Amino acid sequence: MTEAAAPIAHRQSRWGRAWHALLGRDEVAPPVRDDSISFAELVWAHHRRQEALGHDDELDADDLYRRRLLRFKADHGSVLETYWCRYEASGVALTEVERPRRLRNLYRRDPVLRFHTATDWRTEHANKIETALHRWETLAIRVGEILRGPSERIALHRVFAATTRLVAFADRRDAGTAATDPELESVLREDAKELKSVQAFYVQAGENSARILYFNGMVLGALGLAAAVGAVFLVAWAAHWIHPEEERVYTLFATIAMGATGAILSVMTRMKRRDGWGLEWEVGRKSVRFLGSIRPWIGAMFAFALYLALKGQLADLFPDVDPKELYFYATVAFLAGFSERWAHVLMGNVAKTGDLDGDDAADDGNGQKSRGRGTPSR
Repeated sequence: MTEAAAPIAHRQSRWGRAWHALLGRDEVAPPVRDDSISFAELVWAHHRRQEALGHDDELDADDLYRRRLLRFKADHGSVLETYWCRYEASGVALTEVERPRRLRNLYRRDPVLRFHTATDWRTEHANKIETALHRWETLAIRVGEILRGPSERIALHRVFAATTRLVAFADRRDAGTAATDPELESVLREDAKELKSVQAFYVQAGENSARILYFNGMVLGALGLAAAVGAVFLVAWAAHWIHPEEERVYTLFATIAMGATGAILSVMTRMKRRDGWGLEWEVGRKSVRFLGSIRPWIGAMFAFALYLALKGQLADLFPDVDPKELYFYATVAFLAGFSERWAHVLMGNVAKTGDLDGDDAADDGNGQKSRGRGTPSR
């Protein structure tokens, strides 16, 4: 392959290269060279530039650092904060990148913040400081994956500040005695207090963020349910199976809508209670949003099942209400979607069991059993 054709081959898509390989053509592009720069490589280039100050290779070292910094910023965005050790090749940085709006990150509207560390060279003989830094790095990963917006920015800046204090303490000329330094225990105690404070902030912000995500998921689920029901209605109408003016049609649609509304309101009333939320929000933002999106569907299915049971005369919950009109079915559907407890009661009446069993009778409506700890409602 000629040198002129090489750039074109490099610009071929993955599918294009696979197609050429399948046909056995010689013009298959070679593997694209990985020009990405890790933070550790940037730290080493910065340290080389520091050591070269005042020497003949100062310009070469500075040029190497500038080129690596440019590539690092192309991958990770602008650099918000940095700390460089003076005596060893170690450093800490906080970056921010604005991602273009695409389908795969449609819900990621906020800039992406990342925390970078490369401190092993300086903390090689300071095991306690290295352990404390590892805790901060772990917390930074959790913050970056769960939080968004101002809460993420505040938490990561606090992580950066605490990390730089530890690295600065280790980056002393006599750092070789840091493991027995009498000031080390005091620094670690203060660091532990700050870590506990940032963790508490992270937990509170994570719970609040999960509530917002869960509500957004319920809204998306309700919209999806409305679209699905509308599509079924249009198909049935086009096939002349139903007519919009029939009472059974708008009664059924009202029942499904009230069931979904009841489910949403049920979750919103439990969100305000810390002990009634019961959602493991560290499963991830997509999972929390998905769990919220299925809640209206669950309420609608409960309501639809009760509607069929009542219309099929499997149960007669209120025999004095005759005839049973739209308001009756809408009310029952709302109660069915509002709480799992109401759903258990109504379904028990449909089955004509008379009384609930002990486990269902002890359900307090929040997914907790009075005789033992149950699985929290999701």
